[in-house]
Amino acid sequence: MKPDQALDRFLLRKIEQQLTAEIQTAREQALKSSTEEEGLRASEALERALQRFADFAGQGIVPEEFLRCAGR
Repeated sequence: MKPDQALDRFLLRKIEQQLTAEIQTAREQALKSSTEEEGLRASEALERALQRFADFAGQGIVPEEFLRCAGR
């Protein structure tokens, strides 16, 4: 979803923190993976997390689940 001007800076900061946490979790899983299959899944999860953060930071695209949680 494109940026919503009604979202306040506190909510935007919370979204940024959650997306950053997703990246960190995915990175940790990639490092802990012990099989090739686990590594592949973890790598894909990390790629998705990085793309979601890049979309948010670069284009202001807010993932739908954050808007639903905010009651929008």
